[in-house]
Amino acid sequence: MRELQNVIERAVILCDGETFAVDDTWLTPVVAPHSVATRSPLVANLVEHEREVIEHALREAEGVIGGPAGAAAKLGIPRQTLESKIKKLGIKRHRFKTS
Repeated sequence: MRELQNVIERAVILCDGETFAVDDTWLTPVVAPHSVATRSPLVANLVEHEREVIEHALREAEGVIGGPAGAAAKLGIPRQTLESKIKKLGIKRHRFKTS
């Protein structure tokens, strides 16, 4: 069940419009190295795109993750999931805070 939730969340984050699509490769377990540099170019591109989307949401939310105007709400994902992704991607959310 958790894997399905992760696939749906990824599809929502990576969608460009009102509808989202699920890549078939997301549904099968893939053993991938932890380093983005050693991953396939496609995976590296997906990771980079996810980073850009999260950073854009953090910029719009001025570094706030939770709450109705926070980045998690803008992305349509739970706060805990966004915090996990931020940590995994090594994003410094404090860069996006104002004042």
